[in-house]
Amino acid sequence: MKKNKLFLALSLLCMGAVLAGCDDSKTEATEDGYGYEFTGVINTYVDDVVLNTYTEMKDKATALYLAVKAYEANPSIGLTNVCTAWRAMRIPWEQSEGFLFGPAAKLSLDPSLDSWPLDKTQLQSIIDSNIALTKDAIASSNVHGFHTIEYLIFKDGSPKTTALSARELSYLTVATEYLRNDTYELWANWIGKENITDKTVLAALEENETEIQYYFSEQFRKAGSSGSLYISKSDAIDQIIDGCIDIASEVGSQKIGGPNATAKKGDLEQAVLDVESWYSWNSIDDYANNIVSIRNSYFGGRNKTAATASANSISAFVKSKNTALDTEITNSIETTINAINSMDRPFRNNLTGAKVDAAINACSSLELTLGKIKALKN
Repeated sequence: MKKNKLFLALSLLCMGAVLAGCDDSKTEATEDGYGYEFTGVINTYVDDVVLNTYTEMKDKATALYLAVKAYEANPSIGLTNVCTAWRAMRIPWEQSEGFLFGPAAKLSLDPSLDSWPLDKTQLQSIIDSNIALTKDAIASSNVHGFHTIEYLIFKDGSPKTTALSARELSYLTVATEYLRNDTYELWANWIGKENITDKTVLAALEENETEIQYYFSEQFRKAGSSGSLYISKSDAIDQIIDGCIDIASEVGSQKIGGPNATAKKGDLEQAVLDVESWYSWNSIDDYANNIVSIRNSYFGGRNKTAATASANSISAFVKSKNTALDTEITNSIETTINAINSMDRPFRNNLTGAKVDAAINACSSLELTLGKIKALKN
C-alpha cells in the first residue's frame, strides 16, 4: 500500500545520500561497523529472497493477465479464475514489501503497482467517458494497479457475479496489462536486461519502449566496490534491515493502526475506506505476508524458519554476535505473524478490539527489536 508514505520519501533521500557519498574510485570494501564478512549473506539475500520473490511475482502477473484475457474472450466463464489469480499475485508482492528500495522506489514502481486508496471518482469518470481506454488514459497511479483491478472484479470479498460492462472489461484488460508490465520492469531492473531470456517479458518491454536502467542485484553484490551505490557491505546490510523496519512500522501504524484509530474516533465509514484490499477482504493475508517478507529477509530464503535458516543469513550474523537477540527477533517475527492472523476476518468489519491492539503492539515491538541489530556495530 502506498498512502503518501513518509518512509518512502525518506528511503529516497537516504538513497540520494548514499549516491552522494559513493566514490567510484573506491575498490576495497569498507566494513565500517559490524566486523563480519557479508558477501555470502548479500548473495543469498539477492538470489533466494529478492529474485526468487520477484520471479514468482512476474510469473503470476503473466497468469493474471492470461486469466483476464480468457474472461475477455468469454465473459460467461465468470471472474472466479481472475480473482484467484489476483490473490495469488498478491502473495509475492506483499512478501516483497520488505525490500521496496532500489527500482521499486527509484522508478516509482511501488506506487504504480499498489497505490491506495483509489480515486474512485476519477476511475468511474474514465469508465463513464468516451475516451479511449489506453495506458495513457489511466496513467494516474490512483486509477491503475492492484486495487483498481480488485475494485473491478470483487464485491464483498467474492468474485462479482454480474458481468462487467464493455467499458469495465476494457478498463480491466488495460489495467491488468499495465500491472503486468510494471511487474516485468521491476523484475528486469533487478536481474539486469542481459540476463532476461523470457520472450514474453522481452516483447512486453520492447513494445512499451521500456528502458532497463539498473542491474540492481549487481549493485548489491558489489557493495563496497567500484560502481556500487553502497559504499560498504555493512551499508547494504543496513538497507536490508531498514527495509524490514519500515514495513513492520507501516503494517502496525498505517495498514492496521490507521483504520483502527479512525474507527475508535467513531468514523466507521472512513475507517473502512482506509482499509487496504477491503473489496477482496484480502487485508489480513496482505498484512501477514508483509511480515513474512521480514522473515524471509532475516532467515535468508523464502519459507525459512529458525531451524532451516541459511548459513548465509542475517540471522546467522546476529546469532554469531548475540544469540539472545537472534532468539528475540525470531520470536518477535512469529508473534507478529500469529497476532495478525488471529485478527477476526474480514478486517474491514473488525477494526477494533483486543486482537487488533495485539497485532499493532506486536508490529511496534518487532520494529524496535529489529532496530537492535544496528547496536551490534563495533
